[in-house]
This record gives sequence, C-alpha cells and structure tokens, in this order.
Amino acid sequence: MRITLCLSALALALAAASAACSEDKPAPLDATTADGGTDAGGATLETPSSACTNPSDSVYGDPGALAPDVNARGAIVKCAKEPDLTKEAMQAKLTELGSAGKPLSSNARVYRISYRTERGDTAGTPSVSSALVYIPDTPRADKIPIVVAARGSRGQAERCAVTKFDAALEGINGDAWRMVYPLVGYGYAVILPDLAGYANFGAAGNPPSAYAQASDVARSTLDGARALKKLFPALDDKVVLVGHSQGGHSALSALALAESYGTAAPIVGAAVYAPLWLSQRSWGAVLYEPVGKTYKLAESSVGAISVWYHYTQAELLDGPGAGRKMFAADKQDAVEAFVKNECWGSTELSKVATYAHELFDPTFVSEISLPAAAGGECSAEICQRWVDRYIADRPHLTGAAATTPILLAYGLKDTTIPPNRMKCALDRLDQDNAKLTTCIEPEQSHGGIVSARGEYVADWIASVALGGAAPAACTANETAITEECATPPPND
Repeated sequence: MRITLCLSALALALAAASAACSEDKPAPLDATTADGGTDAGGATLETPSSACTNPSDSVYGDPGALAPDVNARGAIVKCAKEPDLTKEAMQAKLTELGSAGKPLSSNARVYRISYRTERGDTAGTPSVSSALVYIPDTPRADKIPIVVAARGSRGQAERCAVTKFDAALEGINGDAWRMVYPLVGYGYAVILPDLAGYANFGAAGNPPSAYAQASDVARSTLDGARALKKLFPALDDKVVLVGHSQGGHSALSALALAESYGTAAPIVGAAVYAPLWLSQRSWGAVLYEPVGKTYKLAESSVGAISVWYHYTQAELLDGPGAGRKMFAADKQDAVEAFVKNECWGSTELSKVATYAHELFDPTFVSEISLPAAAGGECSAEICQRWVDRYIADRPHLTGAAATTPILLAYGLKDTTIPPNRMKCALDRLDQDNAKLTTCIEPEQSHGGIVSARGEYVADWIASVALGGAAPAACTANETAITEECATPPPND
C-alpha cells in the first residue's frame, strides 16, 4: 500500500473548477519532585523507581479512576519487566533490515509501562499511554538524556499498538526496530509510546488515538519523556525527540506545543526521519473527486489515512458516535470495523468503495472537499470547523521551539512522501526559521533512510545533548530536492 501524496491532478481540477488556548503546566521541577529534578538522590540506571512487578497484559487494561491533575502527567501507572535484549540480537535484526553503521555497543533492559497523560480535547481528559522502555547497560555517557521515539503510522486499532509488535505486522514492525535499536544500542535510554487511546481500548471516555491530531499526539509524547524520567530519575534533565513518518509529525508537534503544555526538561533537539509534516488539509483534499480518483483504496493508503484522521478526531473532539456520523449511512459499519480492527496495509475499505469520497457523508464531502483542496471560503460551520482543525494540526514552531536544533533525514527515493511533498515540509520549517540541519540520501527510501542513518542520528544526539562534536555533514542537503512544493492544497 502506498501513501504517495502528489496532488498534481488537483491543480488541473481546480483550474477547471475555478471556484490553543493556554494550558495548565505542572509545578516546576526541583530536587524533591517525582520527576527527578536536578538531584536524583543517588538513583542510577540499574534499578527503576517502580518495582515493575505488574503482569505485562495489565499495562493495556483499565487504569482505574483518573482525576485531573497536571502534576500527575507522566506518573507510572503499571510497570512490567520484559526480557532483556542483547546487542547481538538487536544487531542481527538491524542487519536483517539492511541497517548500516558500526556494531552496537550496549545491551538493553526492557520494561513495559503505562503512564498518565491527557487527551487532546479541550478538557484535557485524563488518560494513559502504554509504552516500552529500553535502558542501555552501557550508557553512552555518565549522564544521558531522555529520548522519546515516536513511531510511524500503524493504524488506530488496539492490535496495531507498536509495543505489541504483532507478528502479523512484520513490515511496519521493522520501522520501529530500525529507529529504536540504534538509539539504545549506542547507549541511550529510550521510551517508545503507543500514544493515548491504545491502552484500555474501547472503554467509555477513551476514544482511539486521534491520527495526527497535534495536541493529542504531542501530550502523549511529552508525557512519555516525563514517564521515562520518573522511572529513571538519574537521567539527565534534557529531552531529545526522535520520530519517523507520522512519528516525525508527533515529534514536531510535541516540540511546537512544549512551551504551552510543559515537559520533563528542556528539549535540546529533535531528529526526524521523513516526517509527515504536511498540510493536514491533504486528508480533506482527497475527498475532492478529481483528486481522490488518483488514489484508489485498494492501491494507496491516502484514503485510509483520511478515514483514520476524520473518524478519530471526531470521536475525540465531537464525542462518542461522532466518528460514524462522518460517513455515509451504508458505509458506517464497514468504516467503524476498519478503524477498530485493521492496521496499516489493510485493503478492507476497498471492499465497500473504490475511492475515499465514496465512504464519507455526501453533505460533508460537498462542504469540505473544495475548500480543503483550494483554500477557499467555507459556506457552512462544519467546513470551517474542519479547516481550522487541519491548520491547527501542523502548529508553527515559535519561541524556544524555533531555536531548538532539528535534524531532518530524508531519502530521495521515498515513494511514501515523495520529494515534492517533503519540499512542503521543508518550506514550512524554513517559514518558521527553524534551526534545521538536513541529511539527504539520494538512494534511500522511506524506511531505508532510518536504516542508513541510525548511527548518524545517535552521533547527532551526542552533539546536542552530551557536548560531543557534530557529525560530519551528509553529502547532500535540502538543495538536492529540486522539485517545488506540490500545492495545492495550500501549504498552511
């Protein structure tokens, strides 16, 4: 299945048509806070602060009553010890996946946890995220940073959770291994969150994780950093965000919203592989028929992502049952079953429709599709509501976020997010005057760039978090992308 986002057909079609509120922050860290503060009280990376004796399956169960409490963000709810990983086993997997780089230097202790976070709705509804934690037995330095690894698209169903590594999802599991194993194997402590909505899946008041909803994914990501610090207070008071594809969007959203939501410690860098830092209008634009007919549901993931995006956001922001109502009456059961049961690569939707716009409520399609694609005025409240959401889901980098070092790694043979779409992401980062370094690999693909540059990213993290020298510049930078940003839709 491909996600390829090239909307050249839209330009012709349009020519024919012609027509954050402030948030509460936790109390500041000090030497006595649960977050570890500046004095970890003699704690080390040998032993977690929690006993970690819970059964593994309990991590995904009912967390019990969760009262609103900004100071509970990142609190450990459940913790289970998992089998350790040897550097040889991780190296073998990376070799199998085609990863380059020097041999790994550290084994990993592994923990499965759930931690407190908040949802991206206006109420900041208390929730939990499940996660895996990887602790090196040979740290890269005496004091190492908190590293959060944000995973790529997998699907919004319970079984799609990255921490479960469902054997039936071997293809996308590889993307997570490529990203995480070099990080821990080169000596960093890493947390790999599922995001809120996967644990206690389907429970009342716990809608599915909202796909690319900036506030929803950012809060789980930022609270993942808090959770790792709480579990291992000896970690340094520095956070590094790493993400691939959709996880690149999660990482950059977390960076953008960190000042308003707060974080465990200053974010000193963000490294993103082929980030989905595109205009989120794309998921509405595909409902414009001349565009949508470029992406058959049986061949492309663009339509599936549009379904995930609109269904899960409606459930989170508009209430239970609102996701179904986004779709045509005779398609609602099939769409709901898809969201609740299917993962990346599924073609189940193609059994009930050929194109994405055929799945949605016709009134919604008529109101949103052209404004989403062309940037024109809305004629109805539902249109303006969704256009506002599209825009909010790629927040600008301002304040400290604009001065935080960002490394963007990308392969020119990426057919998932092709160069003319990655140029849109780069243009947006340039617009925000981001402190950006790019590493472009002419022969790498969407997943291949993670395999090729895992060691490079680890060295770059050392330069921003450990005082190490910056790695040598890659042989190509953003100037290797010669295409213009593929608009429409507007790059906002």
